[in-house]
Amino acid sequence: MDALEGLTVLDFSSHIAGPYATKLLADLGARVIKVERPGGDPSRGLGPWLGDTPGVERSGTYQYLNTNKDSIVLDLTAPGVEPVVERLVNMAGLVVVAFPPETRTKLGLDYERIRHTKDVPVLEVSNFGNSGPYRDYRLSDTVLYAMGSEMFSHGTADREPLKMGGTAALIQCGAMAAIAALGAVYGHEAHGIGQLVEVPLFDVQINNVDRRISAILAYRFTGRVNGRPLSAGGGLFSGVHPCADGYVEVTAAGGEYWKRFAEMVGDPALQDPKWLNPATLGDPEARAELDAIAYGWLLPKTRLEIWTEARKARALIAPLFTAVDLYNDPVFRQRGLWTEVEHAVLGKFPMLGRPYSLEGTPWRIRTAAPMLGEHTDAILAEAGFNAAEIAALRTAGVAA
Repeated sequence: MDALEGLTVLDFSSHIAGPYATKLLADLGARVIKVERPGGDPSRGLGPWLGDTPGVERSGTYQYLNTNKDSIVLDLTAPGVEPVVERLVNMAGLVVVAFPPETRTKLGLDYERIRHTKDVPVLEVSNFGNSGPYRDYRLSDTVLYAMGSEMFSHGTADREPLKMGGTAALIQCGAMAAIAALGAVYGHEAHGIGQLVEVPLFDVQINNVDRRISAILAYRFTGRVNGRPLSAGGGLFSGVHPCADGYVEVTAAGGEYWKRFAEMVGDPALQDPKWLNPATLGDPEARAELDAIAYGWLLPKTRLEIWTEARKARALIAPLFTAVDLYNDPVFRQRGLWTEVEHAVLGKFPMLGRPYSLEGTPWRIRTAAPMLGEHTDAILAEAGFNAAEIAALRTAGVAA
């Protein structure tokens, strides 16, 4: 049995944040009916590509975000689509919508319309929420970081501010939306409350990890605004440093961390008490001496050799793993970081495995991400349309 078995989620979201939220529910056993626009979810156009060959079914991003889901293609702007949407809503225990407020209203997917059809929880993923002057503004991951996080203090003082790479903010928003959805589903099942659940991406971002909460509170309580540091490292020898086959992250700012680092390197010069004097940080000659000793020890060694020595000395050092390292690491494989899925067209290919473990209702990938419109006819038939009606919906361009 799966943890969320019996829950049907009608998913009108696309791209990254909403689909990640519903992926988390699907991987726990919920049935997710993914409603795709003609041409498919835009994430089908995002790399990486299986075999480095683009294609509507070959996107690694789409495949990852949509495991265990069904796909139905509907043109939500087409005349005659309303009865189809109503029947699908009646099948659902949770509806997920991710359109700007004005678009939701035009499509008839606002909360009041859905509630009139069936009083179930409705999760709305939006950019800035349903009210205020920003409500119809567009967002990107970069805008989320610029407006809603501590981007102003990321990077070094002599360069422009930085954000985390990729779509980290959108993924985190999806994770928060999944938590909100679970709360709403429980409230509906336990107390009979069907409600609107708003998850604005911007609100999630300013309540997120990566120091922004502490930065906001620091300003609120002290008036202090964080700035970018003068260098990427901190203290005597902290930061990312090269070695024979890549890089390692070193924490050796001072105190006990410095003592363990010095013990690991083993050069008697590093036992000099001057290294424990904060004034040494500003001495260019001392820094040059330290760099010569430390890099002389690091550069001939591989990441794993350094990591082995670090564990012996209890020094706080970690190798910077690449995707190849993570994929081939036997420990991570044994723990289930990687699994394999089988796709009707693409065959077998690797997929990231479980992020957590439930003993009695295990996380599992039951099916690969669906092909575009793979389940359109089956879902319409389940919703009560006969073969002739389904053919008519296809002819009218409502379904595909």
